[in-house]
Parts: sequence; C-alpha cells; structure tokens
Amino acid sequence: MSFKNKKSTLSFQPEHLIGWAVIVILSVLPLVFWVKLNPLNEISGFTPIMLAVGKVTGLVGTVLYALSLVLSTRLKLLESSFGGLNRVYIVHHIVGGLSLVFLTFHPLFLALRYVTFNIHEAALVLVPNGLYPVRALFDSNHLTHEAVLQQWATFFGIIAFWGMVILLLITLFIKIPYKMWLFTHKFLGVAFLISGLHIFFIQSDTSAMGALKIYMLTMIGIGLIAYSYKTLLSTIFVRHYSYIIASTKVVGGNSVQINMYATKQLMPFKAGQFVFARFHSHVKTINKEWHPFTISSSPQDNTLELTIKALGDYTNNLVQLAPGDLVDVEGAYGRFGFTSTYDRPQIWIGAGIGITPFLSMLKDLPSSGMTIDLYYCVKTVYEIIDWDKMNQHAGARSPGVRIIPFVSSMQHRHIDIDYIRATSGELSDKEVYICGPPEMMAELKQGFRQHGVPAVRIHTEEFGMR
Repeated sequence: MSFKNKKSTLSFQPEHLIGWAVIVILSVLPLVFWVKLNPLNEISGFTPIMLAVGKVTGLVGTVLYALSLVLSTRLKLLESSFGGLNRVYIVHHIVGGLSLVFLTFHPLFLALRYVTFNIHEAALVLVPNGLYPVRALFDSNHLTHEAVLQQWATFFGIIAFWGMVILLLITLFIKIPYKMWLFTHKFLGVAFLISGLHIFFIQSDTSAMGALKIYMLTMIGIGLIAYSYKTLLSTIFVRHYSYIIASTKVVGGNSVQINMYATKQLMPFKAGQFVFARFHSHVKTINKEWHPFTISSSPQDNTLELTIKALGDYTNNLVQLAPGDLVDVEGAYGRFGFTSTYDRPQIWIGAGIGITPFLSMLKDLPSSGMTIDLYYCVKTVYEIIDWDKMNQHAGARSPGVRIIPFVSSMQHRHIDIDYIRATSGELSDKEVYICGPPEMMAELKQGFRQHGVPAVRIHTEEFGMR
C-alpha cells in the first residue's frame, strides 16, 4: 500500500529537548574557550590545521565521554529531560558513539601534522617513548624533569585513548556475553581517569588557558563522580528494595511469571514502568547481575509481578527460581503509561513479551471513561499470556476497552496499519502506545504518522541494556 497522498504530521515535546540542549552546550563550550585562545583567522596551512583539529576533537570527545558516563547513571532527572529511561539509554549510545569518533580523530590528526615531513614523528604520537629516567618524573630539580613529565602525560593520553576506544567499541558495537559486557563496562571510568591525568599534566592549550583547564577538569570530575555513583557506590546511594519470591509459573509456553512480596517496604511504581532486578538463587547459572524487566502487576497490588520471556541463557534459567529466593529490585523507571491521556481514545499494541506493560496498565484502569483497543500480537495461540485475566480486568474496569488478539500464524501476516485502521477506524484522533520488536514499532510508528497521528502522541517502549 502506498501513502504518497497521506499527510504526515510531525511534532515533539519541547521538554524532552532539554537534555539534548545541555549536551550541545556543554560540548561546544570547550570549543568557544579554545577559539578565544586560538583565533581561527590565524590558523592556516596543513600542519596548523591538523594540530587545531586534533586539539579540538580531543576536548570535545572528552566532554562527550564524561556526558556518556552521566547518562548511564539512571538518575530520575535524566528521565524527565529526555522522556524516559529508554530514551536516555538511546542518547547514551549516541553520545558514546560520538565520543568514540572525536577521540579517534584526536591522535589521528595530531599524527597527521607530521606526515608531510616526518613519518617517524607521526608514529611516535601513538607509541610511548621518552619515559626514562623515571626518577626525573618525581624530581622537579632534575634536568630532564619537564621533558619526562610531558612524555608521561602523552603516555597517559595514549593509554587512555586505546582503552576508551576498545571499551567503547565493546559497549556499542561488539556482541559479547552480557556478564562479560558488564565486566568490561566497569573499566570505562579507569580509562577516563587516565585521560584526566593526561589533560592535567600535558603542556597544551588547557595549561595555557586557566578557564579551559578548569572547565575540562570539572567535566572530568563530573564524569568520574557519575562513574563512581553508578559502578562503585551504587549500593550506598541507589535505593534498592528487598523482595522474596512467593511463586513462579511458566506461562505462554516459554515465559516465566514471578510473583514476589516485599520484606519491608513496597516499591512505588506506575503502571507501564520497569525495574532492574537481581536474583539471589541457589542455581549457579543464575548470576547476580542486574537485568531490566517490565512490571506486569498493578501499583495497587500488595505483591510485585514480573513476566519474563526466555530469550537467552540467563532468562532460560529463571524458571528454576524457587519460592523463598531473595530479589533485589531497583526502580521503578520509564514513562510508558496512559495516566496523562485519559481524555483521548487510545490504541495499545503489545507484541510477544511486549504485552507486559499493558498487563499492568489494564489492571490500573479507572472503572469507566476510557476507550481503548488493545492489540495482542503473537505468533501462535500457545504464546498468549493471562488471556482470561486480561479480559476480566478489561470488562470489569472499563466497558470501553476491547482486547483484540492478532495471531500472525493464523492471519498469515504481521499486524500492520491497514488492519488497525480497519478495526479501530479513524486514527488521527488516537493516542498510541506500542511495545514489541524494534522493526515492528518503527513500521507502525511510520504508519500512524502517515495517517495523521502526531509523533508526540505515539509512545513506544524501546528500552534495551545495550
């Protein structure tokens, strides 16, 4: 089907641009300081230009790296600035990728300034040299103190550069086991600390201009604080709730539903949110790392329920959890919910395990006054979870709620905008919530926009750890 004659309406929520505005301003500030020290009209010729680009990319890349560490902290303030933790992690990946690009350009352009006359000097930019005698590094009266100090500062820069490049590549692009990924993630702050030593000791524009040096060291400090808060001190500063598993059961063929009760205080949350959970089990294959899971219970329940699909080794083993096992819970996170849109008819689309936030939202509906079409998309009927409960909550709480199953094996196709429009009617007045595979969400988002639904009224849950 073609949408060439359809008008696409694009819009956004201005408050969600606050975070991006802060990132842009903080990243551009070192460039402003640097231009004050090095007027652009005075830079000409291949070597000076390569040197200038190398310096600027190093400054901007370092700031972006610091910001990527801040974005990984899961602070609630970040959610309001970007529109949910799922989008914070998307921004975290983008900023991390940009920092990788800029930090790669930094030594590359510094080396390129030599290539027209001395290849050996160009190579030495990326290779440690001139580090001896080591005693001169600590003796300010030694004849070669300054030279050795600068070589060690350069050495710190080289180590930090290669460390950050390798770690960012692993974080952003290389698929490795989740446990190994978490382990390597812990070294991001170490590489950043080494880069801070490089900036502090190196004789460059940062040492020539006090304001620039203060700014860069401040950003490094912020990055290290963020890293320490998230990686080293999270058990002290991040609120965790303690739960005990009451029961587990297999649902939908390959999903496990875990019901748990609080040992002390219930965790407050809103329908549609997710948590990070860490299970303490006798089963050795269930590691004690934090993993994100969407809540499927109601905020009014006295217990917390997680419905988890077996998608890999870790989630496959969760069926072995037993009553009495302890669970640490952190959260709740996310802004995927209907609470601010009572006055508009809604379309909810949950595909596979993407139904879990809607299970929670159904249980939290007001007794009347809402019009909702919930499309539950599965490959086969055997994958359906809590069908009777869903209909019970839908019928009892709000007569305007319809639950529409879509079984792709029976329909011989995936759900699309044509099917939804034929079932729900005019779309332009609807509020839309989608949770499922990324490809499906992207296709449906495009379809809704092309049928007149503003982007600001299309909500998706796109959270992923990586």
